[in-house]
Amino acid sequence: MKRLFGLFLALALLTACSETKQKVDAPTDWANTVVYEMNVRQYTPEGTFAAAQKQLPRLKDLGIDILWLMPIHPIGVKERKGTLGSYYAIADYKAVNPEFGTMKDFEDFGDECRCRFAAFIEGLLGFWF
Repeated sequence: MKRLFGLFLALALLTACSETKQKVDAPTDWANTVVYEMNVRQYTPEGTFAAAQKQLPRLKDLGIDILWLMPIHPIGVKERKGTLGSYYAIADYKAVNPEFGTMKDFEDFGDECRCRFAAFIEGLLGFWF
């Protein structure tokens, strides 16, 4: 599991920032690295990538090193329990849940995350390993 997490982290670190922004270096003291998991739907009243993106400077100021998103894909409806369903009952792994915004909104959010945090992890599911 540590190897796979390391692989995902390395892939996240290899992604470049836009030319106007400086990429954040990887933490050197992993024992003190702060990982924050964000649920986009509940993080802001709007529940969108655009609204959450406005909060990224505040998260960085709090000392967050790695931002980890809960799954952001459309939620399946077959055998759904309740009205919202489970984030882990994914209907389409290549799409973004329209409740959160568009694919462009997600790409902008991800670009901003990669420039503010040492790593940006999207929907990594630990029980898959």
